[in-house]
Amino acid sequence: MPRVTPIDARRPAAWRAAVAAGLAALGFSGCATAPLEAARDHFRRGRLAEAETALLADAAVQADKDRVLVLMERGTVRQAAGRFDESSRDWIAAAAEAEKLETYSVSKGAASLVVNDSVQSFRGAPYERTLLHSLTALNHFAVANWDNAAVEARRTIEAAAAPTKAGFPEDAFSYYVAGLALEMTDDPSNAALLYRKAAAVAPAGILVDEKSGRVGPRPPAATNTPPPALPRTAAPAGWTHELICFALLGHAPPGGSTMADRWYGTPDAHVEIRIGGRTAGRSYPLADVTRLAAQTDARLAALRVAKTATRVVLKEVIAESVAQTTDNDALGDLIRLVLIGLLERPDIRRWETLPRVLHVARVPCPPDLRGAEIVVRAPGGAELRALSVSTPLARRRTTWVTFVRDLPPPPPPPAAPKS
Repeated sequence: MPRVTPIDARRPAAWRAAVAAGLAALGFSGCATAPLEAARDHFRRGRLAEAETALLADAAVQADKDRVLVLMERGTVRQAAGRFDESSRDWIAAAAEAEKLETYSVSKGAASLVVNDSVQSFRGAPYERTLLHSLTALNHFAVANWDNAAVEARRTIEAAAAPTKAGFPEDAFSYYVAGLALEMTDDPSNAALLYRKAAAVAPAGILVDEKSGRVGPRPPAATNTPPPALPRTAAPAGWTHELICFALLGHAPPGGSTMADRWYGTPDAHVEIRIGGRTAGRSYPLADVTRLAAQTDARLAALRVAKTATRVVLKEVIAESVAQTTDNDALGDLIRLVLIGLLERPDIRRWETLPRVLHVARVPCPPDLRGAEIVVRAPGGAELRALSVSTPLARRRTTWVTFVRDLPPPPPPPAAPKS
């Protein structure tokens, strides 16, 4: 009978640590996804209390590698429920945790070379980390905390300028929200700079006026001429103020989906703003999360291919080493099946409770605004649904700010049993 030498005794300490980390990861790779998936399903159906309950259960299980993701998702649920301060705390904590993870974890990095990338702590894609700050700023708008919104604006600028963001897509929505935050805190020059950056990366055909912050269709213009200023929309007499409404429509693509897949929310829908029965204007898209995700995946594709090839080679070495050390080819084949056949899969985690498309409308309104009707319209103009919005609604001098997340209404409570 051949003498069996433990594999750990034949390798350097660093190599043994990598294998140990990888094998330990077998026990939790892919685990604890049921509460998160349940929370997302509840959220998409408008059941916000149930979604938060599921995420609170998940937070205890996923306290390590998916902590940032759970905080992202829970912050979205709380924002949709109108609990803006709690939502902000979740998102600020998620941003701080993601920043800590900039420092590479040696143990998790070793495990990812033996198992797969999903054993690493989730940090979020660059566009997700930027949207953390812009959506947190919306929470601060909701409670009229303009100074804190300006803090998030500066964090948006820092996130967009980070070296790790090079080559990744930018979104006009985040720049626009940051610009508005600075406009509301009396910093017009930097607000104009951010509106200009929003205009530079806005979807085709959309113009952002850097002087006024107005958004609308880009008028035809001669080549190499500066874009014209957008005029103020004609308004009824006495409508001397302005309403800025951010409309968050649809749902972000689930992890692993592609541009060819279908999910809730058409990218060409928009909202119409009605005040007192009168149409005040419409919204225009500033970011499509589907495209941000697809462009990010394309940017990462080459890096993933190289890392996957390295990981497969290492797994093959481990399997062959086990077979030789134990003089058991069947055991080596089993290790190969587990490491390569079962565990070699991509990391498809995403912040899935994000909206699909992020819009803004900047329209005239009366000074005594009490609310508005937000009508979601299909690309052809047909009315899909109408939402009455009276909160959040914050005022700064002559400007009102609100936002709306287009979700199904919560289901009615069960009928009382008949006596």
